[in-house]
Amino acid sequence: MSATSLRIAAVSLHTSPLEAPGGADAGGMNVVVLEQSLALAQRGHQVDLFTRRTDPTAPSVVEIAEGVRLFHLDAGPASPLAKSDMDQTITPFRAALREALTTSGAPGRPANSDANDAPVATGWDLIHSHHWFSGVAALPLARELGIPHLQSFHSVAAPEGSSTLDAGEPAESTGRIPGEQFVATGSDLVVAVSEAEARTIGERYGVPGSRLTVVRPGVDVDRFHPCSDLTARRERPTLLFTARLQPLKGPDLALEILAHLNPELGARLVLAGGASQDFADYAEQLRALARDLGIEDRVDFVGSLDRDQLAETMRCAGALLLTSWSETFGLVALEAQASGTPVIAWRFAGGVQEAVDPSGLVLDSRDPDVWAEALQSLLRDADGYRDAVSSAREFATTRTWEATALTLESQYARLFEVRATEEPS
Repeated sequence: MSATSLRIAAVSLHTSPLEAPGGADAGGMNVVVLEQSLALAQRGHQVDLFTRRTDPTAPSVVEIAEGVRLFHLDAGPASPLAKSDMDQTITPFRAALREALTTSGAPGRPANSDANDAPVATGWDLIHSHHWFSGVAALPLARELGIPHLQSFHSVAAPEGSSTLDAGEPAESTGRIPGEQFVATGSDLVVAVSEAEARTIGERYGVPGSRLTVVRPGVDVDRFHPCSDLTARRERPTLLFTARLQPLKGPDLALEILAHLNPELGARLVLAGGASQDFADYAEQLRALARDLGIEDRVDFVGSLDRDQLAETMRCAGALLLTSWSETFGLVALEAQASGTPVIAWRFAGGVQEAVDPSGLVLDSRDPDVWAEALQSLLRDADGYRDAVSSAREFATTRTWEATALTLESQYARLFEVRATEEPS
């Protein structure tokens, strides 16, 4: 089978691709799933997204765009759940997904199909799961139906016994590490968002390179574009941190950087993002830290922003502070650079280096003094700042969602070719 006009079932159990990133458990994965789906649809494919219902009033099917639909499946309470409570939804979600893919009236299945017929997913060519919850739910079903299963992680759990955040995202439940092992070794193909993530998956779960591929995220360079007034951005800068408010993302370092800057800069810090249920008290801890550092009046907690609000905030910012301890890629870095906003990031945060212009500021240290000094040097050099803005934008324009879809499409085609050679003649 070729990759022409595929019908793809994309599974995102714990968070809807329509949720705004930075709120609750929504993040870069939500953007990647949605934008990849839209770009694949532009190339003639049909993408059906499946997520868990968290709102009893949400429609069963949402027509997002031509060729892209979102299905809300009932699995557990129709309300938001903390990621630490999400394991309980895996089995009921699998049952709901099985019904959606196999019952009479499913896309591509004859309406008069006998209910006693053996289950068959005639409407879909492959299942692509995002995050381990989705994979554990969907992989057994893909095996049952005899269709390919691809797995994307978007984050990889820190190994058991890890005591530092740079090892990755702490497992939210005891099921995560065995669940990641199950989908990593059982899927037909694992799709990583960076070379760094691919190495981590290969090393921790023993996945051979032949079943690992890298498809980097893209960016909407029309939505994320530079502003014209660079002087205001540089001379009285607003610094931006945007991510879920949790320790892994390092917002405390962003606060400390602001506190170490020369007050004459007149810099402010915008913290954009909400806290998930597992870190419900963390925002208040950050407010307390801002008070202790004496910068409370220069910090704005703005909550989760929608895509247009984020784009506007990014192109008005003097710099993005990407302070995460661990990132499989760092999509916000790409979006900031498309906005002409220089990025300052920590070198050892996984795939961040693959998301930042090679001439960008990627630091070896997490010392706030080092970050403050680098930031001040950038902002005080008008010519250097202008060059950084130009270089960032140029780098981002090479990373479009169309390019991502082309790469993903080629991997789908490669998978079908491999399966065809393995089938008995």
